[in-house]
Amino acid sequence: MHSRFYNRAVLRLKIKPRGPLLVRAGRTTSDASLMFEHNVESPHGASAAVPFIPGSSLKGVIRSHFERVAASCNIRACDPFSSSACGRSASRTALDDMSEGKFYSEVLCAACKVFGCEVAAGRFSIGDAMPSAGNHPTRQLRATLPIDRFLGSGRSSSVTDFEVVMGGEFETEIVLENFELWQLAMIGIVLMDLDDGHIQIGGLRSKGYGLVAVEFSNCELFFARPGLPAERVYGIGSLVSEQLRSEFCYMSEDWLLLRLPSTTDTAGSVGSGIDYEVISDVFGLKYVIKSDDATRSLLAMLPRSLLDYVSRQKTAPEKGAEEGRE
Repeated sequence: MHSRFYNRAVLRLKIKPRGPLLVRAGRTTSDASLMFEHNVESPHGASAAVPFIPGSSLKGVIRSHFERVAASCNIRACDPFSSSACGRSASRTALDDMSEGKFYSEVLCAACKVFGCEVAAGRFSIGDAMPSAGNHPTRQLRATLPIDRFLGSGRSSSVTDFEVVMGGEFETEIVLENFELWQLAMIGIVLMDLDDGHIQIGGLRSKGYGLVAVEFSNCELFFARPGLPAERVYGIGSLVSEQLRSEFCYMSEDWLLLRLPSTTDTAGSVGSGIDYEVISDVFGLKYVIKSDDATRSLLAMLPRSLLDYVSRQKTAPEKGAEEGRE
């Protein structure tokens, strides 16, 4: 399925720390006179090294919460570190004899369909979150003092120094390709939970570190099929042939009406196309959603497709049991 392009969603966002943030570099600073834990750093243009949030750290946080949301919806999501993970549950011989569609629909769990596993490429990618130009975070040096459980006093010999970042904002980009609408809905739920403070990034979370706000710069949706009706959002199930839809068990009605709220200009007139742009040509259909509010409205629409997917997952075992009794 990765050999052909059907649709793509690009979410460009800003991550703004609400408090201290520590994404450990895994080593101390090279300066022997300043031995403390610090944030991972990277050269940023011609300037000195600056703290950033690695894409791998963000992907891990997003996948972990994705799995929790899936479990809450009674959608199967494996533990990628267990022996029963999707990439390890089937033998190599069985995988070689299995069609790509059957492997996707029967072996892969919801998380592995989106993020991938050892034997399947994912549909989700996220880049490093680099500081915005002109709005870099500030650094602060802090310390922790363990408490002696018997004496109730601090252990001065065990003081740990570490550096955190405060303020500023980090910019990154999420790309989801060849997606079903319920998968985009799940990513939206995770990002909204991140903005609401239900997810934290980095270390020392029990101390309240890692809380961030999320702001969407813009969103682009592209559907590679000419002649599609506008004002709809299409999942891959609405874009592939009937044969592939049946093979991969995609939902046939994998689309939703795009209903973004009307906006009011400075003259007081109301228009429906101010916050997004529609581009339709021989290559397909493209939406450019230009504001944070419009992107949030789009993500708020999508859980309906997740409900349809959950309902379908519940009826599938019942249908299989009835066929078995017959």
